[in-house]
Amino acid sequence: MSRHTKTVVQSALLKSAANLTAQLFRYSTNPTAPPLEWKPVFEFAVFGLVQAQVNYHWQEFLEDSFPSYSTFAKPTDQTTEPKKVIQWRNIIYKIILDQTIGLFLMNTIFLVCMNFKQSGNASVLVAEVNRKIWSLIVNAWKVWPACSLCNFLWVPVESRVLVASCVGFGWNIFLAFFTMVK
Repeated sequence: MSRHTKTVVQSALLKSAANLTAQLFRYSTNPTAPPLEWKPVFEFAVFGLVQAQVNYHWQEFLEDSFPSYSTFAKPTDQTTEPKKVIQWRNIIYKIILDQTIGLFLMNTIFLVCMNFKQSGNASVLVAEVNRKIWSLIVNAWKVWPACSLCNFLWVPVESRVLVASCVGFGWNIFLAFFTMVK
């Protein structure tokens, strides 16, 4: 199984597990809560499959466009490894793009996956996305900038989606509660 495929499957499993965790927590704190619902677990799995694909390519695009490091070799010293230098300007560009375009894209995918079946038609789906997207993005800014910074500084590009999925376990519990509120 390729690294890309493993990342996508792991993302789907982590997102489903986050939804299950949120439902079990809700049920354990409120005995009158509805029983476990498998439809949202499936929707979170679909979200994980779709979003991980998009995010994988998004992370590659960001790194290709704005490399986190550049290497400089001393031309006279051939025994020394080339020095890796952090490109802070590129890190900042990536964070800005990731926290604007990236968040909008990933959260739109979430809202589409959660509302596709029950919305009935495209205009209702678009209205639902428009109604919820900005509150999701504002809440995401409380979590994701720090994750992005750490990812861009210390995590190889091919592992960034998995790291984000692990951090996203907690975020997806929040999203599960977000979808439970009608």
